[in-house]
Amino acid sequence: MTPTRRLRVAFSIYLGVLVVGVVGYQVLEGMNLLDALYMTVITVTTVGFAEVAPLDGPGKVFTVLLIVGGVASATYAAVSAAEFVVEGHLRRIIERRRMERRINAIDGHVIVCGYGRVGRHLVAELRREGMPFVVVDNDEDKIAEVAETGFLHVEGDATAEHALRDAGLERARAVVACVNTDADNVLIALTAKGLQPGCTVVGRIKADENEAKLRRAGADRVIAPSTIGGRRIAQLLTRPVVSDFLDGIGAGGIEYTLEEVPVRSGSPLDNHTLREAAIRETYGCTVLAVLHAEDGSMDTHPSAESVLHDGDVLVVMGSEQEVASMRDRFRPP
Repeated sequence: MTPTRRLRVAFSIYLGVLVVGVVGYQVLEGMNLLDALYMTVITVTTVGFAEVAPLDGPGKVFTVLLIVGGVASATYAAVSAAEFVVEGHLRRIIERRRMERRINAIDGHVIVCGYGRVGRHLVAELRREGMPFVVVDNDEDKIAEVAETGFLHVEGDATAEHALRDAGLERARAVVACVNTDADNVLIALTAKGLQPGCTVVGRIKADENEAKLRRAGADRVIAPSTIGGRRIAQLLTRPVVSDFLDGIGAGGIEYTLEEVPVRSGSPLDNHTLREAAIRETYGCTVLAVLHAEDGSMDTHPSAESVLHDGDVLVVMGSEQEVASMRDRFRPP
């Protein structure tokens, strides 16, 4: 039984003793409601005030039993209340320390600031992709919901430095600011970039006019759900097959998936053409695009003679097994 439930049961028993006392004095001694309540209270609390009327034999026996029941129930209620206060506090401390150790054991994770509608979907996708994350929120109910799932979390204001530090900002790969207000998202971006300039910051905005503010605060990417939603609806209406295809890849409903493969110095891809790399022949993956590190250009139709260099990123499509095989082969050290 939880301390909260035990406390409720204890006070219910104590209240039940009071009710039994009032009814008992009314039935056995013929007292009115006020006198019966008075006798019950002074008996249960053992304060020793004078009786409102002399008690006969059955009344005295009832009083003895009422004293025993009252003292026992009061003691149980007091112990339960103390347990609720002490154990609840200690439990929170222990759980917080345990959570701190778990967070300190990870790196390269994503800090999700805000567990609202966007945050929930983001967490679900990160979990599906196997990417570690920490949720930061100051709403007790939301944190309780996160805790029930076993996700790493920090209860606190995401705009505060200590909350981001507790979430392991110095080791994080990215911070996502998706709390309820644009102003708070701007402050989160500003705080995160100030503490960890090398960390990628993605911010969510509700009002389009706040995009510039969020970028000035340090956000590397700005997401406007309303804008994205409008584009997706338009695409669904004008290019339904393409829309279904992209949705299927993104949600895992289609056999094929998209993946990024970085080119590292000394790897079999470095300083080789796509023809020489023989990616399709070796892994079964199709190269859709190449992001060139030298000038930041995106080649969306790379030729077989395109030369790959350190820092380039390939966008490939293939089955889960094919992509996983290629990703593991060229995984950065």
